[in-house]
Amino acid sequence: MSPAAPAEPHTSALLTDTQRRVVIAGMMGGVSLAAIDQMVLSTAVAAIAGELGDIGQAPWIFSANLLTSASSMPIWGKLGDLYGRRRVFQLAISLFIIASLVAATADSMLQLIICRALQGLGGGALLTMPYAILGDIVPPRDRAAYVAFISVVWTAAGFVGPPLGGFFVDGPGWRWMFTMNVPAAVFALVALQTCYRIPVRRIEHRVDFAGALLLFTCVGTLILYTSWAGEALGWSSPGALAFPAASGLLGVAFVYQERRAAEPILELSLLRRRTVWPPLLATCIFGFANFAIAFFLPLFGIVVRGADTVAAGFTLAPLTLGLLLAGVVTGRLAAATQRYRRYASRGLALYMAGLAGLMTSNATTPLPLFMTWSLLLGLGSGALSPVVVASIQNAVEERFLGVASSLPGFSRAVAQTVGTSVLGSLLAIRITRHLQADVASVAPNGTDLTRFVDRPDAVRALEGPLRDAVVEAYRAGFSETFAVMLGVMALALVVSRFMRDPERAPSG
Repeated sequence: MSPAAPAEPHTSALLTDTQRRVVIAGMMGGVSLAAIDQMVLSTAVAAIAGELGDIGQAPWIFSANLLTSASSMPIWGKLGDLYGRRRVFQLAISLFIIASLVAATADSMLQLIICRALQGLGGGALLTMPYAILGDIVPPRDRAAYVAFISVVWTAAGFVGPPLGGFFVDGPGWRWMFTMNVPAAVFALVALQTCYRIPVRRIEHRVDFAGALLLFTCVGTLILYTSWAGEALGWSSPGALAFPAASGLLGVAFVYQERRAAEPILELSLLRRRTVWPPLLATCIFGFANFAIAFFLPLFGIVVRGADTVAAGFTLAPLTLGLLLAGVVTGRLAAATQRYRRYASRGLALYMAGLAGLMTSNATTPLPLFMTWSLLLGLGSGALSPVVVASIQNAVEERFLGVASSLPGFSRAVAQTVGTSVLGSLLAIRITRHLQADVASVAPNGTDLTRFVDRPDAVRALEGPLRDAVVEAYRAGFSETFAVMLGVMALALVVSRFMRDPERAPSG
């Protein structure tokens, strides 16, 4: 009997430490394009609409980007598996920058929206492929520790982006926002070209164009419903409901196509693996309830606590700090111990503790205590991401690394769009109910209570018992919404307990 062939070394062994550091720096430069772009634009919508006109179309500056970004994530992952992650990531960077430069010259809102859609198309790779790149250049055991580098970029973008956007709006103009990324893009392209030298394994394949189209349209139609049609046409109107119905039909067609395709965009058998579906489902459920908190905390601060806009914005600072700290510390601990389930569950428990604290918060809650709840949310969120990505990566073969690495970001992005719409609508419904039940009796005759829901800033102009009643209606609405979010997180915690640590996963 012939001796077994020696195990093939991991691709990370093909790089020197210096090359690995340069690739990570280039990868972070690529991530920064999408991260900072989103943050700086959040302050410029009014200026853009004022110059280009058609303010009614302004929300599409973000919706078009989200639609193409989320819809394309698994497709980019599959292309990376087939053609090599370096060249595909470079292609995405180039697409993003070309779209940015054209956006800087836009002379109509339609042209800008098209450019934003193209940016999102490239951004789908910038948001997910870095995880697969880490899978190439870092040994499996250490991957969780390196995911924190991506968190660093998003944390920095969260702090720097809004003030930088304000600087451009008040100074040289919003168009410079689309050109400032060029140096980072050039650095990323050069760094990847010179140091990301991992041979691409040639695979005989046929690209599943039908599957890619079905996936893109399935997800895109669902996002159109949550980000536009539901509000514009009425959530329960026949015209709006046609979108989720079409999305469901396209989803069925996508599954049928993937089961018969020779080289499917998404290998459905991955989703049946015990080492894959628990972390993937946990992060999907988490994403459903998590993203809305970035809108809820500042709004709670403004209406319930009576803070100004700047002070309310700072309520997110502990969350951002906690996200970064937990990502770094948990990633290192998980890499050292290989106990992914433990840290995922603890992260979700911390997040639930933060939500429970917010449920009991009111106008008299001390600011340090309120900030503590925000910190717990960040610590919980930061602890989950690195272990989910590493857990899924370590559970699949190298040929599936790209598409598997894209799945957490893809599922979380789709869940976030649905969850934000659902939770936002729930909050509005509960506040309206409390306004009708508790405020109508103290409000002057003819007072339009719905304006306090449509324009929360109107609460600041109120005085006396009326203001107290409106603030209490908001507090009660928030408390009930946080309770629903707590229930969703409890479900994610239960699912996380089905995760398997690497040494316990079956070898077959």
